[in-house]
Amino acid sequence: MKKYKVAFIGTGSRSATYAKAYAEHQDEIDVVALCDASAENIRVMAKRTALPKIFAEYSDYRQVLDKHPDLDGVVVSTPNYLHRETAMPFIERGIPVALEKPMTTTMADGEAILEAAKRYNSRLLIGFVLRSTPFYSKVYELLSGGAVGRIVAIEADELAGYGETSTINRRLWRRYSKFSGGALMEKSSHDLDLMSWFIGSRPISVNSFGGSLVFNPNPLLPEKCAGCPMKDCVYGKLPPDNTDCIYNAQKDVVDNQCVNISYANGTIVSFIMCFNTTGEKAGRNLHVIGQKGRLWGNHGDGEIFVFDNLKKETVSYKTKVDGSGHGGGDSNHALELLKMMKNPEYRPAQDAYAGYLSGALCIASDISRVEGRRLNLRYGANDYISFE
Repeated sequence: MKKYKVAFIGTGSRSATYAKAYAEHQDEIDVVALCDASAENIRVMAKRTALPKIFAEYSDYRQVLDKHPDLDGVVVSTPNYLHRETAMPFIERGIPVALEKPMTTTMADGEAILEAAKRYNSRLLIGFVLRSTPFYSKVYELLSGGAVGRIVAIEADELAGYGETSTINRRLWRRYSKFSGGALMEKSSHDLDLMSWFIGSRPISVNSFGGSLVFNPNPLLPEKCAGCPMKDCVYGKLPPDNTDCIYNAQKDVVDNQCVNISYANGTIVSFIMCFNTTGEKAGRNLHVIGQKGRLWGNHGDGEIFVFDNLKKETVSYKTKVDGSGHGGGDSNHALELLKMMKNPEYRPAQDAYAGYLSGALCIASDISRVEGRRLNLRYGANDYISFE
């Protein structure tokens, strides 16, 4: 049996989810290179994922290209603003690439990757792991099978917990929009991708509102958690990888945002992203209204309900979670790269255009939020998008 040689560019927490999946498929995959500017990141990921120590270590992705001309696949999980730079050389070499979401943080970078993907007929997987979860896969199956008839409207939300809130507001590059693309791009590009996937039509206009109502500077609090008078603050008790005060940390990301989208087929979407949430029905919620009925559920619960208007009956569907993260999506998603390596003709649905479209929705939403106006999406040559 052929063993496929895979390299990792970036060894943070997202890369670790791929590595864990590949560690369970050592009969088919050899991880031959780990690359990160931080040697400590490499050490931590290798320890967390129990990868066999057959990999070489590098600090620059160009070294991987030079030393491993026979790579079969690569996982690129660098900071968002570096995705174009670090993924493009592998795309141009025709190597199957699993690129973390968001695909890019700007329209220009997205179009550059689209062009390269077409030119080199690339096998490119964008990190929309939610499509691979048992929950959302079942939702898609039900909706595409006509369970609620034509989709009229979708209400959805992402209510992020304390850990995710801490990450977006305190960690390194994520708290700065110029590096992460903004909170919506970093956290909820998943969700906007799902909306377009379920609806199967082009988004044509966006209107968005939001800001920061919770995590604003407080002169009564210190810059660091140590010695803080807010003894009941949950953020001071989280693992001490960042001890900056979550209120006073330098940042420009929002902590709440509402996005309204209209699609060419008439379907409308209302999506809310909020941080600092916990308790029952936190996480991700979905409510689809169709001509024949409704579908709803909470991703964390894993149960989907479908109400039939004529029968006046509700049927429930329970989905199983394998514990790999993202509601069971991480492992399934990681193995999409294996499919691409095995089959030169295989192209996943989470492709470059899906990444481009979700990114465009996030960018348009943030422009709308800042400028206080509705944006129309116009599709030109090659389906490239401009805003009016």
